[in-house]
Amino acid sequence: MNVRLNHRTGQRRFFRPLHLLLLGLFLTHGPTLAQSAAGPLTISGRVAESATGTAIPFASVAVKGKPLGTQADDNGLFRFTIPHRPDSLLVSAMGYQTTALAIDPVKSEQVLDVFLKPTATTLQEVVIRPGENPAYRILRQVAAHRSRNDFRQLNGYEYEAYSQLAITITELSERFRQRKPVQAVLRSLEKKLGGKPLSCVPVFFSETVSTVYARRQPEHQKEVIRKTNVSSAGLTDDSFIAQFTGAGFNTLNFYRPTVSLFKKEFISPLADGARAAYSYFLADTAQIGLHPCYVIDFDPKNEYDLVFKGKLWIDTLTYALVQLDAAVGPTANLNFIQRVAIEQTYETASDSSQAWLPEVTRLHVQVGEVVKNTFGATVDYLTTVRQPVVGQPRPVAFFDSALQMAENRTEATPEFWQTQRQQVPQTVATAQTHALLDTVRNLPLFKFIQKSGQFVLNGGYLPLTKGLEVGSLFSLWAFNPVEGHRLRLGIQTNNSFSRSWQLAAYGAYGTRDEVWKMGGEIHYIPTRQPLTLITLKSSYDLEQLGFRPEEIGNSPFLRTTSRFGRFRHGFYQNETALTVQREVGSDFIQTVGIRYRHLDPVFPLGFRSPASDTQQTSTNASFWGTEAFLEMRYVPGRIPTRRVTKGRIQRRATETAPLISLRYTYGTVAFDGGSFGGYHKLQFQVDHTLRWGLFGRTLYTVQAGYTPSTLPYPLLQVHTGNQTPFYNRNAFNTMNYAEFVSDRYASVSLEHKFEGLLTNRLPLVRRWGWRSFVTSKVLWGHLSDGNRHLMATHDANGQPLAPIFSLRRDPYAEAGYGFENIFKLVRVEAIHRLTYRHHPNVTPFAVKVSFQVGL
Repeated sequence: MNVRLNHRTGQRRFFRPLHLLLLGLFLTHGPTLAQSAAGPLTISGRVAESATGTAIPFASVAVKGKPLGTQADDNGLFRFTIPHRPDSLLVSAMGYQTTALAIDPVKSEQVLDVFLKPTATTLQEVVIRPGENPAYRILRQVAAHRSRNDFRQLNGYEYEAYSQLAITITELSERFRQRKPVQAVLRSLEKKLGGKPLSCVPVFFSETVSTVYARRQPEHQKEVIRKTNVSSAGLTDDSFIAQFTGAGFNTLNFYRPTVSLFKKEFISPLADGARAAYSYFLADTAQIGLHPCYVIDFDPKNEYDLVFKGKLWIDTLTYALVQLDAAVGPTANLNFIQRVAIEQTYETASDSSQAWLPEVTRLHVQVGEVVKNTFGATVDYLTTVRQPVVGQPRPVAFFDSALQMAENRTEATPEFWQTQRQQVPQTVATAQTHALLDTVRNLPLFKFIQKSGQFVLNGGYLPLTKGLEVGSLFSLWAFNPVEGHRLRLGIQTNNSFSRSWQLAAYGAYGTRDEVWKMGGEIHYIPTRQPLTLITLKSSYDLEQLGFRPEEIGNSPFLRTTSRFGRFRHGFYQNETALTVQREVGSDFIQTVGIRYRHLDPVFPLGFRSPASDTQQTSTNASFWGTEAFLEMRYVPGRIPTRRVTKGRIQRRATETAPLISLRYTYGTVAFDGGSFGGYHKLQFQVDHTLRWGLFGRTLYTVQAGYTPSTLPYPLLQVHTGNQTPFYNRNAFNTMNYAEFVSDRYASVSLEHKFEGLLTNRLPLVRRWGWRSFVTSKVLWGHLSDGNRHLMATHDANGQPLAPIFSLRRDPYAEAGYGFENIFKLVRVEAIHRLTYRHHPNVTPFAVKVSFQVGL
């Protein structure tokens, strides 16, 4: 059976601005570009056929060259208000010639009678296979034309963007309203409104004007934040906020297989293979501006998956995406999110260009109660794009950094921002919002909430005086058999002290070993373009072999709990290090450094003297040495940090390239009565995430290292074990501390998160929101005969030392499985040790717990 569908073959394009979007779930900011202001204009009228006078329902009425307009009703009537005086309007409808109408530059209200002439259309035959869903044919054409219509496939583009972000407290529960501090807040705000009842409380609003540049081959992106305007009842550091509220770092691109929101991967309805996740229905044809479009409804086959529900408007000539409405409902496996709504429109870059660019994107997020009987919140994000330029890529050298912020970005008048808002349809910014934010910011309750949030985000440090903080409360006390009760107190500066310098120091004391530990750090940023960070550290403290601080990562929980436990291989370490870190272009970070270490073990440690007499069996415990190193890291898509001590790398949610690091170390080591001379180390690491759409995502890490030198085994690669009940992603979780040592090794770590693929199909489990995952770790290693001979088996008194093993032919392997998002917080994993199960005191099976907060 053949079914014929009609569509128009062509119409003249007109200019409308472009769009691109970034979401920050927590606080952000916004800027804008200046344009001339004009008085508002109200236009109304009727659209009819020129021959008969019959009304034309649902005709499109648009301002030429602007993303402003409306649609006539079923009687052909329309009315809308615009903030400035345009030159002309464009009126169009399916089956009629587009008509341009001049606008009177004087009148503030105009009534127009618009008559459209029918136009002959050339019909294209659409052949539908018997029994096939007619929407599938259109989606195949969208895929076939993707390389031409997807703006990311352009060799280069740039545009100016205006973005807004508003966060508002909503849905205050009645019990929460009755609390006295809350009533005081509401009374103050209602007084500001002249006694009107208050249904919501604004807590954050930002505007941003930026310029975004992009190119392909090689792929680079850069954003210049030109103006920002932040009103907040919380964070006010716009240099930190600006990184997450521009237009260029989180683009919603539905041409890609997945759409990244909140660090989650949602299946795009335009993805290849999306039929496994969606049902499609060709609903209608409609006129969107100058574009006749197919209208396709899409619905999720399983509403618990990370999928959307909504409509697609596809241009009948080019098969480009013209408009999209998509929503995520409350049943989706997301924490705290009740609803997400996305509206996105596309337009060609100019009258002659065939490049389709997103012109307006709106994102509305409804957040439910995080704590029962309190309140919810809404996050509204808007981005419009102006003055797009395509086909003129900037040279590679232009992309020396991914983000720049103008020094005068906060210097803009209220009139400037008002002008920007007038150019945005249905803006979320109002004078009332800003007035309420000024009131909220000065209320005692919100000052307390702000300080509490800063305390948590700041790692448990409390303000002592301006520019100075004391803490951390999280590490005030710990207990282990070596130190007994460990008491610790630190002090550090913050940005109020200096934006280029940060100083930190701490002191700790153990009641059992009666030893004072102390440390200090100095961080200095001499330049920010490119960012250069100089760090000087010195410390004397108790550490544990096989559990290095750098392997803990950025987990404050692991940093705190690492001071508990048995410390079977503890040693006192005196360390001083100087490092210089510098950005090399937008994708590389280079670090050079030198450090001195003196290690004094508190457990029986011995090694043979490196004498030519192979029968020498004397042992030594204490040794010291100096190292110099050079490290290069490849980190594409990195969001550059401007905080002095922030070490965690954050990347754009859409970035898919791996992180790669290469490190070379040269050092010398000596002990009482001898020296091992110079030594070399090479280390390599790759971290990457593979996204599989509906089937989840895989995180893998590959590591390798080589030390072609003879050294005491604490200076070789002592593989990181974990004998705590808490899971550590960077460790082998069923390996004992200091159980294995290697001078050459390679390892692979895999973790696959199903993101609800399995649990969403189990009726009881999916109500709990649990998510399943599997893990595996494999380690290959070798120890040279020279390094194996150097390891003493008995101390000077002939007593046997605890064995340290090396890997032989078989690799070390472990595998795990479990559930995360239990109570939206807990992760539980069962782990099996697969090899070397005969070693003394090993744990062949363990259950590990960890805690993580996320969506």
